[in-house]
Amino acid sequence: MPHRPVRKRSGILMPAAVLLLCAVLLLISHRMGGDAQADALLDAIAKNRTFIASSIALETGIPTPQLAPSVPAQKTTEPKKPAAEPTMESAPPPDMDTQPEALPPAEDKRDTNIEIRNDANIDVDIDAMLKNPIQIHAKQDGSPQVLIYHTHATEAYTPSGKDTYKPSGDYRTRDKRQSVVRVGTELTKVLEARGIGVIHITDIFDDPAYNGSYGRSLAAAEQALKKNPDIKVTIDLHRDAIVTKDGAQLRTASTIGGQDVAQLMLVVGTNASGLEHPHWHRNMNFAVNLQADANGAYPGLMRDVNLRSQRFNTHLRSGSLLLECGSSGNTLQEALRSIRMFGEVLADRLLA
Repeated sequence: MPHRPVRKRSGILMPAAVLLLCAVLLLISHRMGGDAQADALLDAIAKNRTFIASSIALETGIPTPQLAPSVPAQKTTEPKKPAAEPTMESAPPPDMDTQPEALPPAEDKRDTNIEIRNDANIDVDIDAMLKNPIQIHAKQDGSPQVLIYHTHATEAYTPSGKDTYKPSGDYRTRDKRQSVVRVGTELTKVLEARGIGVIHITDIFDDPAYNGSYGRSLAAAEQALKKNPDIKVTIDLHRDAIVTKDGAQLRTASTIGGQDVAQLMLVVGTNASGLEHPHWHRNMNFAVNLQADANGAYPGLMRDVNLRSQRFNTHLRSGSLLLECGSSGNTLQEALRSIRMFGEVLADRLLA
C-alpha cells in the first residue's frame, strides 16, 4: 500500500491565525444575537482574497504567493457633450448618401478641344484664352474664397430610390436635402476638404414667386461679398431642364470610371443684353480654362460652354460663373457624383 505523502505545515501559521480570528468574530456576533452582522461578515470574508488564499494554504499546507491587492475598477465617465443642433450642412438625414463613392482617378492632362455654344453671337478668341489663362488663386487661411448660392434653389431631380421629396412644382421641392441645394452642400464639402473656405447661401429665392428670383439672389450675394471681400469665385449653382419632343425629361449623363454621372455645363453671361458687365471676358477665360481642366481630368463630365446674352449675376467677380449640374432627368446621386469631380478640378485650379 503506497504511503500517503505527508503535508508540510511550514509557512501556514498566518493562515491559521486568520481563520481562528474569523471564527472568534463569528461566535461573538452570534452570541450577541447579531445574525445579520454574521451574515454580512461571512459575505465579506467570501469576497476577501486574503481569506481565500489563507484557506488554501491551511488545507494544502502549501503557502500561496502573496496576492496583489484588489483595486476596484474606476469608472471613467466623460461628461456628456451637449448635442449640436442639427443643420442642413452638418446633419444629413439617415437615408442621405453620407459616404461618397471613391472618385475615379483623374487623367493627368488638359483637353483644349473646347466647344462653345455661342448664344450671344459674340466673337471670342478661345485659343488666346487657353494660352493666357487668368490667374485666380485661393488662400488656405480659413477665410472664405468661394461663394455658392442658388437663384433657383427649389430645382430638384428625378426621384430615385431613397431620394424622394414632396414637390413644390414640376421637379421642384423646398426640401433642401433633395434639391440642388444638396448639390451645393456637396461642393462645399469638397472645397473645404482641400482647405478652401466657402460660404454657401441656402436661402430659397424662387418660391413662392419665381419672377424676381435673380434680383433676390443678387442682393444676398452682394451682401455676402460685402462682408467677405476676399472671395475670389462666385458660383450660381442650378439644375438644367431639357424636355424632349415627346415631353420626356432629358437625362444629361455620362459614364466615368464605371459610374453614371450627371453632365455639367458652365454658363457665361455677357453685356449683350445691355446690362453692365465690364469683365465678362475674364469670366469667359476662367470658364474656358476650367473646362479644359475638367475635360482632361474626367472626359465626358462637361457639356459645351454656353455663352449667353444675359448677365445672370455673373458680373460680381472676374471669377463668377453659372453652373448647371445635370438636368431634371438625372437623379440626385448622379448629380452628387459629378459635382465631386468638378469640385476637385476647381480646387486644383484655385490652388495651382
